[in-house]
Amino acid sequence: MKSTLFVAAMLSLPAAAEPPATASWIAEKMTAKPGEPIRTAIVMKVSEGWHTYWENPGEGGMPLDIEAALPEGWTLGTIHYPVPKRFMTGDMPGFGYEGEIHFPVALTAPDGFVGALPKITATLSWLTCDDGSCLPGDALMTLVAAPEPKSITDAFAALPQPISDAKLTVASNGKNILLTLSAPQDFDASVFEIFPATRNIIDPAANPRFTKGDGNTWTATAPKSEYLEGQPEELSLVLAAPAKGAWKISTAE
Repeated sequence: MKSTLFVAAMLSLPAAAEPPATASWIAEKMTAKPGEPIRTAIVMKVSEGWHTYWENPGEGGMPLDIEAALPEGWTLGTIHYPVPKRFMTGDMPGFGYEGEIHFPVALTAPDGFVGALPKITATLSWLTCDDGSCLPGDALMTLVAAPEPKSITDAFAALPQPISDAKLTVASNGKNILLTLSAPQDFDASVFEIFPATRNIIDPAANPRFTKGDGNTWTATAPKSEYLEGQPEELSLVLAAPAKGAWKISTAE
């Protein structure tokens, strides 16, 4: 399939003289209180002309992967992804990021721990691509204090939020996927761009939009992914629009 051929070509590329991306790990504060998660963010800086990938990377991409070396009793939450962009890598559609990106992640100390954080490290792996090539990258990161703690506050605030009193259903209909959203009366779903956070259900080349149905119901149709077999079991979406914020909804809710 297309993505298999793309990855094979990617792995044959020579290493770049200068890596197209770097990563660091910053914390809002370097102290812990019992039961209070420490807000941190992975900061990636991607060179102009390159991009890295969202949790659903689309065709041929790869989401971030983190391996943390944590002291006993410490836990690291999942990486949270901000709203992505759509782009093409050659003829491969994908979702991801350009420039500087903050990926929020929560760190939790053991029960009863109070005081300064110990040394905490993690290895982050990623894939960056430009119009003609892709390069894997990795970095060993040590958690340090954020130069501007507000950047972490802003990163958490910008994450997609749940839609209250909403319900999403998804069904396979021939070569298409049918999305049905029941939302609050004042929620205008038509203004939002739809990003499928779940892989291999909606064709990543599609750019569907919701249209108004009966009552507070909205529907959208998109070509199904070539990798989908049978009926989709679960789907998560991110909805985003300038000045309207970012929202998330899942069939599991």
